[in-house]
Amino acid sequence: MARNKLKAGGKSDAEVDAMTEAEIVAFASGFFGGGHDVITARRHFVDGATDNTQLAASGTMTPDEHAAFVSFTVESIQALFDLNRYARYVVVFQNWLKPAGASFDHLHKQLVAIDERGVQAERAIARLRANPNVFNDDAVNYASYKNLILAENDHAIAFAGFGHRYPSVEIYSKSENPDPWEQTPEELRGVSDMIHAMHAATGVDVPSNEEWHYRPLDVDLAMPWRIILKWRISTVAGFEGATKIYLNTMDPYAIRDRLVPRLFALRDEGRIARGLQLATECPCRPNSLRYHRGRSW
Repeated sequence: MARNKLKAGGKSDAEVDAMTEAEIVAFASGFFGGGHDVITARRHFVDGATDNTQLAASGTMTPDEHAAFVSFTVESIQALFDLNRYARYVVVFQNWLKPAGASFDHLHKQLVAIDERGVQAERAIARLRANPNVFNDDAVNYASYKNLILAENDHAIAFAGFGHRYPSVEIYSKSENPDPWEQTPEELRGVSDMIHAMHAATGVDVPSNEEWHYRPLDVDLAMPWRIILKWRISTVAGFEGATKIYLNTMDPYAIRDRLVPRLFALRDEGRIARGLQLATECPCRPNSLRYHRGRSW
């Protein structure tokens, strides 16, 4: 790749051939030292597929495979921060299928290091400074009071999302540590199992965006690692553009009623983690997120 790039840039074959291996490697470092990483899954189709519609997705992985996928992604966030001292945030997202912005229908996560926090993080920080418990009060506790909790385990909780432009599912880490790369393997596995279960219940045919949110590197407040799974099943059009009022085709209760039976069936079939508590099984204790109970940030 480096040799072809050099030739395309105007160097002759003789000039490229005269370069030492160290010079070639130094030139190639730009391909591997940037701020954009793509993490791909090993399959394009599920094992035993008989036609090209049987795509492999997050929900078709085993829980162990998905845990490795998540762990690799978390390690890559830290690696991008270590690589570039000017990075203030690493955006992590997964676009599944073309309606959700995927350029090709192969499972992959993208990580982009940027030199600012982003508007979403700035808004969250402002709310957090006004109320350090806001992620419990206005997210998990509220979802519990409204019977929107989908699943829970020792380290994560998921609920039918509200306040989004698209039908959504939200997954929150319960850990005291707001940085995903500082969480224990057990905590990472708990979050991964929850993400995997929500993807499996959503189904392969639903276009979706998986968005990761966590504490920016230069923020002195604790905030929980959280993942939003947005179903891209509606098209934003003229009405929304003219009014900034966004119409959702499914309310949170419809999302809950669609996913809960599927989660029970998937657990019975052994296709998602058996340790998940579902719907009415969940303890739903107030203030289950422990993000601000740890050390001072």
